[in-house]
Amino acid sequence: MQACRYALEVVAKHPIYLLVYVGFLSLMGLFITSGVYPPATSAGYESAEVPFAVIDRDQSDLSRSVAAFLEERGTSVEVADEARACQDAVATGLVDYLLIVPAGFEEGYLAAARDGGDGPRLETVFSFQSMAATLVDTQVNQYLGLVRAAAVLEPDASPEALVAQAEASAQKEPRIEEVSVPGAAVGSEAFVFYLMWSAYPLTVAVVVSVGILMGAFNRTDVRRRVAVSSTSGLGLGLQKAAAGLVVALLVWAVIMGIGLVAFGYSAFTLAPADLACVLAVELVFVLIPLAIAFLLGQLGCGESVSNTVGNITGMVLTFLGGTWISLDLMPEAVRVVATFTPVYWLGEGLRAAVGDATGSAAEDVALAVGVLLLFAAAIFVTALVAGRMRATSDDAGGNAAAAVPR
Repeated sequence: MQACRYALEVVAKHPIYLLVYVGFLSLMGLFITSGVYPPATSAGYESAEVPFAVIDRDQSDLSRSVAAFLEERGTSVEVADEARACQDAVATGLVDYLLIVPAGFEEGYLAAARDGGDGPRLETVFSFQSMAATLVDTQVNQYLGLVRAAAVLEPDASPEALVAQAEASAQKEPRIEEVSVPGAAVGSEAFVFYLMWSAYPLTVAVVVSVGILMGAFNRTDVRRRVAVSSTSGLGLGLQKAAAGLVVALLVWAVIMGIGLVAFGYSAFTLAPADLACVLAVELVFVLIPLAIAFLLGQLGCGESVSNTVGNITGMVLTFLGGTWISLDLMPEAVRVVATFTPVYWLGEGLRAAVGDATGSAAEDVALAVGVLLLFAAAIFVTALVAGRMRATSDDAGGNAAAAVPR
């Protein structure tokens, strides 16, 4: 096991790669995931207090009821009925929502409601600093819609009575009931997103670390010592494979551990079997960068090539897999190409396992895992062929080199 121990020592002498590709990229994944899926708070919903001003030129029951409706949902600010004052109030952020009720609004609005025509409109100004004003304006229009409906139903009712009916209707709240879908893991989105993001640090960390490990045995002095040693080629290959597998498992364990600690509130919403399934799918994916690293080692690539291939491959695969941008926003051609990449099938397997790792979903998980294994096997076989061709080439000094006249 000397070769295996030597290979692990080679990786240990390059801690900067593990710190950057495992530590730093995992922390980046934590921040990005936390921004996309912030943890839920136990506090109830609190609507934003929008500062508003009402310029009431009508002085009617309807205009006063609109002002009272707004006071329940925001903070009233006094603004003079002057063009300059209104402009300054909105421009300086004193108010986010400025409502101007024109003279004769109540009479014209109720008459239009009963006749089925278009009534006068309120003048509104929104602040560019907040989108909450748009929501407030929608609520005002809904309130006026209640008044309009009451006026249609009771043509002879006074404005005061219509306003009272609208206020009573506005106070009613709909009954809300949470319904859990059988087999769905509600709340696991953050952990699944982190697992999708982890495809990038897993790829680059394994490709670079194991690539350096494999490359260490391509040095001329090391190859000479191996050639005169009692270790067979098969035994050496098995020891290198064991060392690479150990490194890949350690990288996977650290990245998964960080995710479980940071997003335990999301991960443990899954059933134990489903959680084990998603971790297993991620573990199967690790075989692909491991095979890529083996291919680089068989080709005799050095440290710089491993870094370049690891980073570019990781970014391209995660992009095509829908980690950076949802595939739903991609052109059809990109979506077709994505189906031929491993990260796409990683996402398919994770989503199937989260939905329900038993029953029909188990077939989807098995399909995704099977495709991932095929990717890894194809790259591994390519590496074996490339290594064999290199071993018999002129550059390698093998049989082909011996046949070349000197």
